[in-house]
Amino acid sequence: MAQSDASQFQMVGARSAVLGGPIVEPIELQILAIENALANVPDFAFDLSKTLVESVCKTVLADIGQPADPNWDAPKLLKETTKHLSLLPRNHPSTAKTRDSVQKTIRGMLQTIQGLCELRNNFGMASHGRDVFAARLDVRQATLAAQAADTIVAFLYRTHRDAQSQDPGERVHYEDHSDFNEAFDRAYEVIKLGELELLPSQVLFGADLEAYKTALNEFIAERDREDSGNGLAKLGEERNEESE
Repeated sequence: MAQSDASQFQMVGARSAVLGGPIVEPIELQILAIENALANVPDFAFDLSKTLVESVCKTVLADIGQPADPNWDAPKLLKETTKHLSLLPRNHPSTAKTRDSVQKTIRGMLQTIQGLCELRNNFGMASHGRDVFAARLDVRQATLAAQAADTIVAFLYRTHRDAQSQDPGERVHYEDHSDFNEAFDRAYEVIKLGELELLPSQVLFGADLEAYKTALNEFIAERDREDSGNGLAKLGEERNEESE
């Protein structure tokens, strides 16, 4: 097997998406396990790649208050997850053609997940027992599974985090709302406990999460009103320029 090629593989998309937000140690460990498996036990990468996608889907659904049904398989999980995500940029004029293109992409992702499931069932080493003399796939196919999972996870988690920063769900992460945290900290004095200094936003988040959510939603609503007003003002200026 091409061990040197496998040892160089890194899940760049998944890593950047996950590490860019609140630290999710179980997902980080799954990413690391896939990379290690490709270098040492490629068969195991099929199981781990499918598991990573399932973990991210379940995490996203829990974040938005739509917990996954335990009986859903991977394609169903992905379908339900994408159903609840804002797949187009905020305020995008989603034409029928654009929506159709996104749906085609999602269907391709679903097919990829189905392929991962079949590879995992037939060639994964952790899911089911198998004849130890049976034919095996090699590192190239295992890398394909890892690459597919990397792409899907990066897309889902980035899209989800972008939406969460604009419209917080059931589970709020402090790291997702730096603009609100900074504004809140400017409005209140640092809390001192002896030599220890605590930011007001951190104290509110840790002591009363519901109060934090309320203040956060009010901040976002006010910001959206200002953005809408600025947008209307800009539109008026453009029309005035055209009339001149």
